[in-house]
Amino acid sequence: MKPRYPLMQSFDQLPDRIPIYRSENALLPGGELPLELSRPVDLALFLHALRNDQLIGVVQPRHECSASDSHPTGCAGRIRQYRERKDGRLNIMLTGLCRFRIVEMEQQPDGYAVARVDWRGFENDFENEKVDAVVIEKFKHDLRNYFERFQMQVNWEVLEKLPIEQVVNNLVLVVNLDRDSKQLLLEATTVSERLRLFSALLQGKQGPIRAASPQRGYVN
Repeated sequence: MKPRYPLMQSFDQLPDRIPIYRSENALLPGGELPLELSRPVDLALFLHALRNDQLIGVVQPRHECSASDSHPTGCAGRIRQYRERKDGRLNIMLTGLCRFRIVEMEQQPDGYAVARVDWRGFENDFENEKVDAVVIEKFKHDLRNYFERFQMQVNWEVLEKLPIEQVVNNLVLVVNLDRDSKQLLLEATTVSERLRLFSALLQGKQGPIRAASPQRGYVN
């Protein structure tokens, strides 16, 4: 089940153009991504989004520290919360709404980019998928083994109460996955496919979980 808020757009209300933010983390539909903005270009991007549809497209760079070469498939996040700090920085929380493909990038005078995007093929990001119980249990089994293997303390009582889609879409921020793995999870066609892929990634993981933290984007 995806989180829904009264002012969130429906699929047919999505705009043709959105500002693009490059991040080392992937945002998934229904997931959340905290960001800390401080550069003038990022603050200008935020104000553009706030004045328009409150949507920011999040994409990952293909290569580390890449200033321009990013994956064409990303996810639009709606600005759900933001806090202005005395030091001039902004803390914002994005909630993943729908994936997109970049058609064309347009550089703005303030330095950030606005993309013409194509939402077609991602209509299911607005639907709640019925996932087979066998797939869910396999994922939970592999997740439990992962936590036990690295002696991580987890409140399973809380975790069991969450919808499985919410679990998998937010774990992408806290499991120390490489960029390509996160992109594969983002581009998985269905939640079921995402769970199967995540199970395989957990089985092969060699490092512990790290805490999620606000991410700074790459230069546009």
